[in-house]
Parts: sequence; C-alpha cells; structure tokens
Amino acid sequence: MKSLDGKIGIIAGSGQIPLLVAEEAIARHPEGVAGVFAVGVTDEAVRRLKDRIHVERVSLGQAGRAIKILRVNGAKYCVFAGKVEKAPVLAGLRFDARAVKILARVRDFTDDELMGELVRELEGEGFIVLPQTEILERYVVQAKVYTKRKPTKREREDIKFGFEKARGLAALGVGQTVVVRNKVVLAAEALEGTDETVRRGAKLTDGKGGVVVKAMKRDQDRRFDIPTVGLATLRLVISGGLKVIALEAGSSFLIDRDEVVAAANGGKITVVGVGGQ
Repeated sequence: MKSLDGKIGIIAGSGQIPLLVAEEAIARHPEGVAGVFAVGVTDEAVRRLKDRIHVERVSLGQAGRAIKILRVNGAKYCVFAGKVEKAPVLAGLRFDARAVKILARVRDFTDDELMGELVRELEGEGFIVLPQTEILERYVVQAKVYTKRKPTKREREDIKFGFEKARGLAALGVGQTVVVRNKVVLAAEALEGTDETVRRGAKLTDGKGGVVVKAMKRDQDRRFDIPTVGLATLRLVISGGLKVIALEAGSSFLIDRDEVVAAANGGKITVVGVGGQ
C-alpha cells in the first residue's frame, strides 16, 4: 500500500473484511489506530469494529450523513469493505436527499451501478477511494494450488467452463459464483449470495463432487465487490460433497488462509487460484 498522508475512513458492511481492512490500515498508517475510523452501515460492522477503532452507525439510506461523518472525522481516503444486502433497497428503505440524488443517476440496481455512482459522489466531495486490493494485498489469491489435492483433468475442464460462465454472470451484474459439474451449471449466484448458491448446487450433485468458481468481470472496479472466500464457504463445500474451489488469481481474496487450507486438506478438497482463464 502506498504511503498515506491522511486519515482512512472505512465504509463497513458485514463479514470479516471490514476488520481485516482496519487491521491492515492501522498497521500501515503512520498514525496507527488514530489514522483509521469507520462508518458502519450494518449492526454487525459496528459490533466487529467498536473495540478496535472509532465507528459510527448510519442507515444504508443515509448517504448524506455518511459523507458528513467522513468529513467531520477528517478522512482523506475511503475504502469500501464488507457485504451490504440489497434487500432493504427493494423493501422500500427510506433515503435521505443525498441518497435520492445518487439513486436518480443509476440505470439499474446492479452493484456496479450503485457502487459506481457512490464512488463518483465521494470523489466529487474530494475523497480518494482506495482499491480493496491495495489495502488487502496480502490476501489476494495467487496463481497456484493451495492444497495437497490437485484438480483432476475433468475438474480442470469444469474450472475453465465455470470461469466463462461466472464472468458472464458478473458482466450482467447478477452475481460472481457458479457451481459446475461435467460442464453443467448447477447453480448461479444472484441476490442470495455465495453460500446459498453453494448449498443449492451441492444438493444437485448428490455428494458426487463439483466445482465452485468465483470470478469478476474483466473490467471490474477493484474499489468494491472483490470475490472473497473464507472458512465458512469452505465448510459448505465439504459438507455438500463438492471437491473444488477455484478463484481468480490477482482479483479475489482468500481469507482465513491457514484454516481454509488445513480444513481443505482434511476434507480432500482442492483450493486453487487460476490465472489467464
């Protein structure tokens, strides 16, 4: 990560990523913990971060308040971290004037549109929005097999097929994950998220194996929505009788790495980072 000469404001959703971002930012910032704070858009984010850094809770629809908090706390840089469900948007969440202004510019409610417009709004206010991969570079997947088990010839064919389908899905703004067996897509991710997609796909394999592929579209903005896998997803793969998790090298995160590799080896699962697909 480049040298930082100003405070970092984390716009934090659910999951482990916000805390990982906080820890990395604290470790690299000249001011340590004093140089990092968060705007929590979920209750989970506040629970995870409150004992580590200063965090203030805002509703998902309070874009104006979030920007004010960033300004008051002296942020020069912003970084998005963690998952935010879109269901509240569909359920008629109340929005403040700034959020209404942002939503008026979007063509649809895909992540690219929503997040892209929010990034532009922040940049228009003078904030520098950092790529997630810059903050969490040590979690970025490398092009290698992480586990003792390597993919079979048939699984390698399914991985290649799965990347084609997952990238197509991502390009449509629908999701990033597919479950594949014998070049058949058993499940494709939409609003329900990765773990539920894995569960649905596993049910159709009858424990006979299958490949989980996560990918991003080729021109994905690395400031948000980076494909991520951790221990929770790996456990679902094992319990569902699937055999491979394939991630895009250089463009995805593998968290809980030591635990994931140990559990995968114990369950005879392949975890592989793939480049050049």
